[in-house]
Amino acid sequence: MFRLVLFGVLVSVPGGFCFSPNCVRENQFKFYGFPVEGCSKFLQQLCMPVYSGQFEVMGSPTIVKVKATTVLPTCAFYNVDTLEHIYGVKSKIKILAKGAFIKLPNLRSIDLSYNMITEVRDKVFQNVSTEKLDLSWNNILFVDPDAFKEVYNLRELDLSRNALMTIPIHQLPKSITTLNLAYNELTRVAINSLKFTNLTNVNLSNNRIQNVAISFFYPLDTFDLSNNELYDIDYVEISSVNTFRIGSNNFRLIPKYLENINANNINIYPNPWSCEVLPDLWRTMSSLNYRIETTGSGTQTMEICTNITTVGTFRQGDKSCVNDRQCPTNQVCKVGQCLDPCSSFCHQTSVCKAKNHQFRCACPKGTKSDPMDLTGSCNKVQCYVSSQCPLGKYCVQNRCKAIAGSTTVGPPSELPNFIPEIEVKPWWFEDIPYESPIKVFKLATLPPIPEFITIDPVILPKIELIGNSTT
Repeated sequence: MFRLVLFGVLVSVPGGFCFSPNCVRENQFKFYGFPVEGCSKFLQQLCMPVYSGQFEVMGSPTIVKVKATTVLPTCAFYNVDTLEHIYGVKSKIKILAKGAFIKLPNLRSIDLSYNMITEVRDKVFQNVSTEKLDLSWNNILFVDPDAFKEVYNLRELDLSRNALMTIPIHQLPKSITTLNLAYNELTRVAINSLKFTNLTNVNLSNNRIQNVAISFFYPLDTFDLSNNELYDIDYVEISSVNTFRIGSNNFRLIPKYLENINANNINIYPNPWSCEVLPDLWRTMSSLNYRIETTGSGTQTMEICTNITTVGTFRQGDKSCVNDRQCPTNQVCKVGQCLDPCSSFCHQTSVCKAKNHQFRCACPKGTKSDPMDLTGSCNKVQCYVSSQCPLGKYCVQNRCKAIAGSTTVGPPSELPNFIPEIEVKPWWFEDIPYESPIKVFKLATLPPIPEFITIDPVILPKIELIGNSTT
């Protein structure tokens, strides 16, 4: 008997283990009064004041406008089946009480922008169906992982212009198509398509993001990472995206996994790109058929690369082309200009062939290019990596040598560097558990190498694999 009584208390007390507000009309009238206006669907310009939850005075209100109030209380809009839009812009709201939105099956939008809300707790939305939820321009610091657990059919979620340092992205409703988290204080984000089914527009611009991992196995429309603090992309794999933006970050070198973005348009400016890597960056993007998206107009001048002695600039607005077809057949269109790919993208020591807006840089016979040299220079060496050697030979000090067939080899100076590996899960592994590669960390200290070493031929493929991974 005592257990039953205790359970009943927990159910009825706000904040109990099983929170279920008692939203009968008497409680709405007695405890939960707050000023709103109710508007009819056919007389939207004619709105009448409604107090203490007595929405029946309007008959069947479809629109509610919240007037100035500090707290949006429990049972505020309980079971108003006809309600389609809740409009609470600039209403001075600070607190969303648990159960403020409960049993609203026909909602289409909730707009609570331009208020002073600081957190979104769980149970604020209970059994609510709405297509759009706007919580932008508040002071939100915290979003409970279960805050939107009982929000159904949500398509647009706007949490921009807040103070979020973290966000439970993978606890958001799977139905979301547009997610706006711009202008917050986020520093690390991992987002995975396994947690969503319809998300196609993601705005993470104007945060403080330094680490990002992205994995989407279906097409996206826009993914915006502009105006952050990125030096590189930790991991990205997107089946296709129309527009991908990384402008106004701290990129100097070519991002890892650039080939995994699969973008139609990519925004890479402005960034402090090194002028030494820019030709290789453009050459890579050209081979991937990425179109460079530029912004600005008129006489604005944009710095496209920097190094100690050189500053390259591009005057926005003075475009001579928008695609390759507007250039001579031996030129390509980049950042609005017709450029000679042989002089712009290929190293002077390489042989360049350009035809029909396509180009290829190749090293002359007897020379090789170092994959780690982003300038693409060609040098008279046999190899830089083992993959440049014939089958059965390995690259040792830029020469292809046959190690297989002999169990004893010469001094350790002629051996490939052998550094043992430790497989460590990267920071995004919990959010992207299936698609992510295992990051390889090198040991800081190595055991001493004997003067001569005997190698079992069985483990030679392991040596070659490690040699390739360091390239």
